[in-house]
Amino acid sequence: MHDFFPATAAAARVVALVTDEHLDLPTPCHAWEVRSLIEHMAGFTAHFAAVARREELTGEPPASGLPEGWRELLAESFADLSDAWRKPEAWEGQDEAGGMTMPRAALGVVALDEVVLHGWDLATAIGAPFTVIPEDVEVCLPFVEQFSGMSGGPFGTPLPDAQEASGLDRLLKLSGRDPASGPGGGVG
Repeated sequence: MHDFFPATAAAARVVALVTDEHLDLPTPCHAWEVRSLIEHMAGFTAHFAAVARREELTGEPPASGLPEGWRELLAESFADLSDAWRKPEAWEGQDEAGGMTMPRAALGVVALDEVVLHGWDLATAIGAPFTVIPEDVEVCLPFVEQFSGMSGGPFGTPLPDAQEASGLDRLLKLSGRDPASGPGGGVG
């Protein structure tokens, strides 16, 4: 088990700082501007909270676009995600996410990685501080190392000096992100 609260609280703080003027800004996820990244965050928080609770994922996908009160709704979704993964049974057995069946413990790591990397992406896009605790980096690193540089994988091309980096810089560089372009804060 791992406590999501530090990462989800940090991401929620960044979301609260997003203004309407930020919504069309580019992010380090080159395919998404801020608006699309926030929509993705809303989707993965709901999805992985349902996975943690072993709830059937059925029904229509969420409508695209940001609903009224999206900042507050996303803050609630981050809190819900954190709460869902606080239960030991969330980490036991196997489940499916993204079309892959894997141990639930691995799915928890994927969810945390989404929060950490996309929280950093959003903070970078709007120039806000973002702090990641060392324990979150340690949990996410093996997952990112496993898939870094994989053709068609979940991350961009790793930076050339990724193997020499450590901590958050290593996590970011292995996922194709340049820490030098990022927000203030870092590991705290």
